[in-house]
Amino acid sequence: DKAGEPASVLDGAGKHRVLICRNGETEATVFERLVIQNGSASFGAGMLNRNDSSPTLTNCTFTSNSAESYGGGMFNSTSSPNLINCAFASNSARLGGGMVNEDGSSPTLADCTFTGNSAYGGAGGGMFNESSSSPTLANCAFTGNSANVGAGMYNNRSTPNLTNCTFAGNAADYGGGGMGNYVSSPTLADCTFTSNSGFLGGGVFNELTSSPTLINCTFAGNSADYGGGMYNWVNSPILTACTLCENVPDQIDGSWTDAGGNCVATSCDDCDPPSDSCPTDLDRNGITDGGDLGVFFVHWGDCQVEDCPADFNDDEVVDGIDLGILFSAWGPCR
Repeated sequence: DKAGEPASVLDGAGKHRVLICRNGETEATVFERLVIQNGSASFGAGMLNRNDSSPTLTNCTFTSNSAESYGGGMFNSTSSPNLINCAFASNSARLGGGMVNEDGSSPTLADCTFTGNSAYGGAGGGMFNESSSSPTLANCAFTGNSANVGAGMYNNRSTPNLTNCTFAGNAADYGGGGMGNYVSSPTLADCTFTSNSGFLGGGVFNELTSSPTLINCTFAGNSADYGGGMYNWVNSPILTACTLCENVPDQIDGSWTDAGGNCVATSCDDCDPPSDSCPTDLDRNGITDGGDLGVFFVHWGDCQVEDCPADFNDDEVVDGIDLGILFSAWGPCR
């Protein structure tokens, strides 16, 4: 349409699959600005890709497709499509309501959304990965999906790679409101888990030999009976520069490997970095020295402006007390 939103509709009328690629299609096969809806099949109701088929899909919407077993929205078998700015909404299946990737399928997804998809009584409301599948996701969002386990995403012997992805408001009956991992060790960087819920691991549930690597990820406001932020059974995930706070009843249940820079706290306020870790470094060169002393005397006296950087004790005047604070911090910033 005029706004650039998909307006051409392919409708399965609840009777048949909508799209299939099965002859080794490459990225040169392009589906763009389409709505794929109301597909029905035992697997891959909206779209089935198999036999090394890897088409390109841009700005497509998969909605209200229903599969009896695998992949309500899309099912990929030994296939790795490239998806850009695609949406999966209100699709359903027993496994992988939104998407299933199996047998070494490694699709690439950028700026895609999975919203309100369900795996009724099964796993992977948004996405289900199994059998050595390794999808790559960047800037993707999983919101309001549901399943018995792994409501947002479930990984079974697979190693997806996620960057800057969000999991919010997903709900699992058993484990892994945001993500569930079984004998899987995905890598997540700059990802966020908020307001997800489950019996075990509101944010993430890691069972058996699952040891995901998480870098600069945030878990806040998730809830579960055990492991509000994360529940780890047997193995230890590796966390670096991650924040876990305000999860209920606890932040992490089970062992984990602290690779440094993590903050695990009851209150998220305790994890907020100070607004200025070196306030006396007025010229911002990493050291409090004579240059800062010169800047300091420029501000001497009553503060006449809202921003008074040399008023270290916030009494609205730059005086001898502030000078003493400056000298006490003399040297490299720490």
